Amino acid sequence: MVDVAIVDIQDDIDNAVATVFDQTVPRDSLIKESGEVYIKPNGIDFKPYAYTAPVVLEATIRYIQRIGASKVFVMENSTQANITRGVFKFTGYDQVCKTTGAKPIFLDEEKGEEVKLEHFDEPVEFPRVIVEKIINEKHLHTYISLPKLKTHSMSTVTLGIKNQMAFPSHSDRGHNHNHALHRLLADFYLLVQPDYTLIDGTYAVFNGHYPLQHFLDESLDKLDILIGGRDTLAVDVVGAKVLGYGIDEVPHLHLVQQDWMGKGNLDDIDLSGDISRFTKRYPCTIIGKFPEDVRIIKGEELLCKEGCDLNVRMVVQLLHYDHGGEGGFTILMGKGLPEKHLASVTGKILIAGDCAIDETYDSMVKKVGRKNVFTSPTCNRLAATTDALCKIMGVNVLALVPSKAPMVKALIQAKLHGSKALIPSLF
Repeated sequence: MVDVAIVDIQDDIDNAVATVFDQTVPRDSLIKESGEVYIKPNGIDFKPYAYTAPVVLEATIRYIQRIGASKVFVMENSTQANITRGVFKFTGYDQVCKTTGAKPIFLDEEKGEEVKLEHFDEPVEFPRVIVEKIINEKHLHTYISLPKLKTHSMSTVTLGIKNQMAFPSHSDRGHNHNHALHRLLADFYLLVQPDYTLIDGTYAVFNGHYPLQHFLDESLDKLDILIGGRDTLAVDVVGAKVLGYGIDEVPHLHLVQQDWMGKGNLDDIDLSGDISRFTKRYPCTIIGKFPEDVRIIKGEELLCKEGCDLNVRMVVQLLHYDHGGEGGFTILMGKGLPEKHLASVTGKILIAGDCAIDETYDSMVKKVGRKNVFTSPTCNRLAATTDALCKIMGVNVLALVPSKAPMVKALIQAKLHGSKALIPSLF
């Protein structure tokens, strides 16, 4: 069997999904003893093209059911500032589950259990279902990763290995979402590996994070391909190459290769499909446009692009270009903020990250007043960043969702079921 396959969809998604699986894994070896299959799409958000296409998810479920799965679960813990139930509603994942009989698992509503990572001292909370079913009982159940073909400003690409960033609880995601992010992603993979990874390449999505609707035409390229295989590192390396990047340009993939957790060299991958036709290099940086009246003062000693820097700038772009948010404020981020610039700060301020908060909060409150100082702690507290910037920029949080009533309903249901998702305040 080949290690990785690239298959053209050609207007027949069911046949394409079956082909990529059949070219890379014997049907009788994919479904394990329990018959249970756990599928993890990339359901980070409900913004168009940010998530795994529902047609790919549905076709995958149907294929898995045809070859003998007794139960299929679709699981996700969406990004901070979001409720997974709401994402399932607006992406159509809930309808896919109803149509196929698959059961949704909203990981933000699951009880947590601490796990130990190889290179970090502090434990991280995972949903108990992941610990019990995907780690402890790996020999009994099948786990399929279903990522989107996307670049990412913090990790270069976001494919199968980064798809597991959904496993830590929201409260634990911010602490190492800095220069340590790459090692963190690799450690997640040391702890848990998918039995199969299938990349949704209906579109190449680029310009980092997820595409702004204002610049959507500049951030998509229709490819209509699927990339799949058992070795997630090998699949990701092929996906990265399609996007225009080698393994040495993707730190978390390079670390996984150094950990001897899969094939990382294209020459060592038995590939079915022509990769030479993919010659573009899709940008992984965020769109290079920013409101002129938003001032950013950066630390000269330390500023992690994987945390405070790109995370905050992305939210500003989103609120300004997609939702008409106003500027006229200052952002402080990083360590070692130059005093000569701080002296001229006036008006509303967002202090992003613990480094900048520890260094400037008291002085900024004294300078402009407590009501004008907003903070976003840790290294990537996206919910707090969104909350603060919505207030500063005059954007109603509920304006960020496609429809208010379904989201409020989803939020109520999620809270009743114990959701621990971090979200902006609604009022």
